[in-house]
Amino acid sequence: MKKIIAILVVMLGFGFTANAQQKRVSVKSPTTGVQAVAKDPVVEQAATKDLTALTKVVTLNDVEKQNFKGLFEYKHRELKKALTPDQKKVLLNSIDAKLRASLTPDQMAKLDANKKTLTQLTN
Repeated sequence: MKKIIAILVVMLGFGFTANAQQKRVSVKSPTTGVQAVAKDPVVEQAATKDLTALTKVVTLNDVEKQNFKGLFEYKHRELKKALTPDQKKVLLNSIDAKLRASLTPDQMAKLDANKKTLTQLTN
């Protein structure tokens, strides 16, 4: 009997913690039936602007464009939150590190030469 009660308590504990997590707003696409997180048009527009600035400096294939757009959407979504200066600095440093890790040395050299674009993407 003690084991049954202990198992019940553990299951209830897991149930409460699972319900305490944040819920995401999802939208079901009528054409594909796939659920996706609702997009913020301001964030999407800012990410597209960053991607356009990057593609003016370096040549990217379609997969890279999609990956960088996702990175820039993440950046702008996080920047909309109330971040402390330290949190913002960490976020922007991680964006810079991801750019440097994803681009080839030649592409990164072109981006480093274009300080205005690099500043726009990492600030």
